[in-house]
Amino acid sequence: MRKRWIYLSAALMLLVGACVGKPMVSGAAPADPVDVTKECSLTVSPVDASDPEKADYLTDMEKTHITLELYKVAGAEEVAGYDTYQFVPESAYEGLGIADYTRLQELTVSDWKALAQDAAKIALAAESVQQPAASEAIEGVADATLTGTDVKAGLYLLVARDTNLTREQYVKTVKVEAADGETGSEQEKLVTIANSAQYEYMFEPQLVALPTKQADADGVISTANPGPWLYEEHVYLKSGREPRYAPLTIVKTLRTYEAVEGTIEPVTFVFRVVATLEGEEVYNEVTSLTFTEPGTGRTTLERIPATATVTVTEIYNGLSYTQSVPSNNGPVVLENISAQPGTENTADFENVYNNTRTHGHGIRNQFVYNEESGGWEWTRDPQQAGRQEGE
Repeated sequence: MRKRWIYLSAALMLLVGACVGKPMVSGAAPADPVDVTKECSLTVSPVDASDPEKADYLTDMEKTHITLELYKVAGAEEVAGYDTYQFVPESAYEGLGIADYTRLQELTVSDWKALAQDAAKIALAAESVQQPAASEAIEGVADATLTGTDVKAGLYLLVARDTNLTREQYVKTVKVEAADGETGSEQEKLVTIANSAQYEYMFEPQLVALPTKQADADGVISTANPGPWLYEEHVYLKSGREPRYAPLTIVKTLRTYEAVEGTIEPVTFVFRVVATLEGEEVYNEVTSLTFTEPGTGRTTLERIPATATVTVTEIYNGLSYTQSVPSNNGPVVLENISAQPGTENTADFENVYNNTRTHGHGIRNQFVYNEESGGWEWTRDPQQAGRQEGE
């Protein structure tokens, strides 16, 4: 039996695991030619501990709940006269062009990444009813193995996602900058996410072909390499992470209000919000609430680093008002502030009029986070600006 092969870099093989090739001039038939009916397995490590940039992922990732899913993109059939196989795409993936054996030999690493993106968009579409061929939960950072009677030779899409999120929640589109040496504007790519309390982990979809061959002494993987076909593959998840941010709402209740001879004047309460994380100050902001009558007011601050300890202190109360909650003018301290959807992080304050007529008023500065510039921008509170112009 003759062999076909194409040389693939080790990096591409880990990403794709594709075994495609071209005719070789000569070669003896192997003792065990490829068997496309044999069950395969894929062992997945959530983190490559040898990567210095991700060494600190290990401890935090133990706090995530990750499920691995393996979607079948194509089956495999032997190529007559050659010790290799070609892909037979599932019906949903026929538009990917992976059945063209010649075209596969011309694909670059970037092409395979784009192909993985296209496959993921099909598998994870809102209307998709495709079920994974195999699924397994990762316990802590231990390896997980995907196997079963449905995992035979072919091309598979590997997806890692948060066990506790719905598909609408764990599928996300992010912007990426053009790679070095490439031109063009920002592009978008699909990722799937899993959350720890502090970080959002983003996983790129990966295409993996089974079976494969062992790399040679130069790290080159080819279907012509000596040795047996490997029906058990091992890959690492391709991941990155970003800090999670939590909102904080200050709730102020004014029980009684200063009114002298029918004159009502606005009173402003000012708060300082400081957040620390692992001994470092990560947030420091001042905000305010203005009242013209008794009642309850709210103001919400965004982008406070999740899991931080937040101290909210009322630093100005108009002098005519006494803070009654918390007592003794104490601050509100929130430990381990949560970014979990549905969780309310609130700091409650109450004040009463102390029968001392000392007017207090202020203007609230509003800071808006600009996603494009990556910084905070100052604006006047439009309601207060209008009120002052009318005074």
